[in-house]
Amino acid sequence: MGTINTKQDNTGAFQDETAGQTNEERLFQKIVEEQETCALIFLDKEGIIKSWNKGAGIIKGYSRSEAIGKYFDISFLPEDRAANIPANLLKTSMLDGKAVYEGWCIRKDASKYWGQITVKALYDEKGQLLGFSELALDLSLERAAAERSESGATQLRNDNQVLNESGEMYQGMIAEIQDYAIIRLDANGVIRSWNLGAEKIKGYRAEEILGKHFSIFYEAPDKANGLPQKLIECARHTGSAKHEGWRVRKDGSRFWGSIVITALHAGDGTVIGFTKVTRDLTEKKLIDDELKRSSEELKRSIAELRKSEERYHKMVQEVQDYAIIMLDEEGNVISWNIGAERIKGYQAKEIIGVNFRIFYPPRDKEAGLPEKLIQIAAKNGKATHEGWRVRKDGSRFWGSITITALHGGDNSIIGYSKVTRDLTERKFAEDKMKDYVMQLENKNWELEQFAYVASHDMQEPLRKIQTFTDIIQNNPNNQAVIDKYFPKINISAKRMSMLIKSILDYSRLDKVKHKVHTDLNKVLESVRFDLELMILERNAIILHKPLPAIDVYPDLVSQLFTNILGNALKYCDGQPVIKIASKFLRKEDIKNSPPDLEHEYFLELSFQDNGIGFEQQYAEVIFAIFQRLHARDKYEGTGIGLAMCKRIMKNHSGFIRATGEPGKGACFYTYFPVSYSVFSMNQEAAATW
Repeated sequence: MGTINTKQDNTGAFQDETAGQTNEERLFQKIVEEQETCALIFLDKEGIIKSWNKGAGIIKGYSRSEAIGKYFDISFLPEDRAANIPANLLKTSMLDGKAVYEGWCIRKDASKYWGQITVKALYDEKGQLLGFSELALDLSLERAAAERSESGATQLRNDNQVLNESGEMYQGMIAEIQDYAIIRLDANGVIRSWNLGAEKIKGYRAEEILGKHFSIFYEAPDKANGLPQKLIECARHTGSAKHEGWRVRKDGSRFWGSIVITALHAGDGTVIGFTKVTRDLTEKKLIDDELKRSSEELKRSIAELRKSEERYHKMVQEVQDYAIIMLDEEGNVISWNIGAERIKGYQAKEIIGVNFRIFYPPRDKEAGLPEKLIQIAAKNGKATHEGWRVRKDGSRFWGSITITALHGGDNSIIGYSKVTRDLTERKFAEDKMKDYVMQLENKNWELEQFAYVASHDMQEPLRKIQTFTDIIQNNPNNQAVIDKYFPKINISAKRMSMLIKSILDYSRLDKVKHKVHTDLNKVLESVRFDLELMILERNAIILHKPLPAIDVYPDLVSQLFTNILGNALKYCDGQPVIKIASKFLRKEDIKNSPPDLEHEYFLELSFQDNGIGFEQQYAEVIFAIFQRLHARDKYEGTGIGLAMCKRIMKNHSGFIRATGEPGKGACFYTYFPVSYSVFSMNQEAAATW
């Protein structure tokens, strides 16, 4: 290490003495002053800045006049200064020869950069401490590249700093740098200086390489293309030249070098040489190449995935037998296929953004079924259900649905897929089969009832006829006996005839084939005409407002009206008053409706009387065939009339129910299914009491 000539003024600061320096030392000092890739700073024994170059100014943001004379911690963060990191760097460098710090640093304008600071203690030939050298690098780009998985190329950014001390001290600073190959070339590109970094990176010792042309580091194709000379000429004319590419070490191995060649000028502006700073970025290059290869593979995979997704989406869009839709986390529709349009009736532009609750009947919405299905899918992965759904036109279909939860990369739910199939035909077939089974069961039950009638109700008048006939035969000449028992035989025969007629009427109820659009006012008028004699005899009052016209089996409805009105006239101890009312209802608005109703809209006809009534506990019993609540000698009848009414309403896919109170009367409610158009057209015009 050479001697540094210094003297101390009255402030304690060191002054340069360029006098006595050799031309080579002055040239080397100029190299350092014009260096643009790293900050090279000289500190005195107290850590006070004694030199400052352009690079230091660019990296740290201070001008030379602002920096000289200040403690070198000006680029450290407040918390690092509080932790005595700068002072510790000086101590460590005195003990170990050098100290390195890497971390966030701060510029004059308070902006931050990721810096690497190397402090080296400098001694004279007697071992006396002269001061310290500081090599500062701005590694912000390198750090950013590492945080982005080493993507993007890094650049050398640090600018030249000025050392105002002796040339030997500057040579010592540069000679010790190992992360950069810093060499000096003459005006022709011949190597004139060599540092430890150059030896480490390129493999040559100084005595092996000094005096040789720097093109020795380039591969044959680059030399054949004149790349080294082109870089020299570029630096000569523009001040600097930068390049990245493969370089050759002494042992023939290659490394990826990032170089900056800077022209050195004499006082008159002529180029007197060049500095060449090289950094080994082989590891980064390999990472970049691997990232590039991975990126290309990822792009190909994404392209294939996109094609696959396009095929899948096209397939989904073209499926017509299934409604395949996507829902967001809240259950709003975000995709729609042709099958969904065909099954549910909505076009995509009409339904996108609407919540899928729209497909459910009002009763299911009130029960929260859509939300429950979403919750089940979220918890268990999927939810399945079968039930009635509603199309755009209000019609219903039997849908089989599967809702599947869709998860993101963090396993959070990002939406749901919903697949719906229209199984209305299957549902109807199953219901029809159930109806057949039920009809068969009913037929068996009716056969049992007929057997009972044959063994009991019909046997009773037959026994009486037989008994009374035997009495007359045993008393052929007794006119009094004949006069007494012949009328009784006639009464029993009439009862038997009435039973037979009622049974025949009941058995014929299933033989009606086609519904007819019928004005119920005309049916009521016809029944009143048939019952006119009974109405007059009982002085009965029948009140009603205009009734609607609907699709029914006219003969069966006539029989229904006859039986209900006949009972109201028959089972009344005073003057009968009968009120007939009508109104249209949705299924969910009907009290105590059967759970298996297929239709959504109904006409309710109510028949309210002031007769003898009945206990409410018998509200179902009264509709069973041959069931009576009152003695035959007080109120005549066969016990078939209300059973016929129940059968008639069943044939209409409707139902009948009754309420009653002893001594106050009864009310019979009949419910006929109607279409949505009839419901909406007549709802306002329904006649009620």
